[in-house]
Amino acid sequence: MVKVIDSPSGGPRGKSTLEVLSDTQIRVKITDRDEKTSVHDLEFPQGVSMVKIGGWQLQAVEDVFIQLTDDKLDIQYIRPRNGTFYVEFARFGAEEGELPSIRYNEGGKPFPGAKWENPPRYKCYPLYEIINLGPYEGMEVLDVLTYEFEWDENLEEFAIVGSKRKKWHEHLLSVLNVFGFDLQHDDLHYTEEEYDADGPTTIPNVLAELEDILQDRKKLAQVTLNDGWIDSKTIGTGPFGMTKESLQAAMQAQVQA
Repeated sequence: MVKVIDSPSGGPRGKSTLEVLSDTQIRVKITDRDEKTSVHDLEFPQGVSMVKIGGWQLQAVEDVFIQLTDDKLDIQYIRPRNGTFYVEFARFGAEEGELPSIRYNEGGKPFPGAKWENPPRYKCYPLYEIINLGPYEGMEVLDVLTYEFEWDENLEEFAIVGSKRKKWHEHLLSVLNVFGFDLQHDDLHYTEEEYDADGPTTIPNVLAELEDILQDRKKLAQVTLNDGWIDSKTIGTGPFGMTKESLQAAMQAQVQA
């Protein structure tokens, strides 16, 4: 069984531990931003050993960031809280059977008590698979990008139009670069179909085509997580000329040496 739940909304989230109680039950302890801890016992009638979240086998693990679904009956996301990892582009977050999701965010304070406000923007949600050996192997790290693709009717091609936050624009360009998208030679095709992201207007959605390109390139990157979220300034290229398989083989040889 491979479980894919990708809505960016959800239930309780924060610093977590996961304990296997039985063949069909796990316990998740979550400490949120306000340092309030909640305990959730989740049932998997098919068997814990049969469940995968992305490419990660469900198992006991500590010091992770977990978000539950709205009904608190399942794990929506799980990833390491801290550390630097090699990753490969996996996919864009999408509701089951739908195009990759783009969501309009009206801006405002990013969290209660923040001293600044963000401008409105469209957001999309790439996921990167961790390839380091160990308890986190196969986990998918969620990133949040500003969707800046706009169709230029005069040039008849897509343009990436920078947003009001320079760091958002640089983050998008960095991700495209490290995972192998070539701004000079790769083309994205306009289908005239419009996507409703719950924003002021409908927009073209290029993510399905972009997903195919990035999956095909199979480029490795390196990311650093701080408290469960990617530090956008740390995204960099992985070892030159290595594939996921060759890097894992090198890691395994190092362990055995």
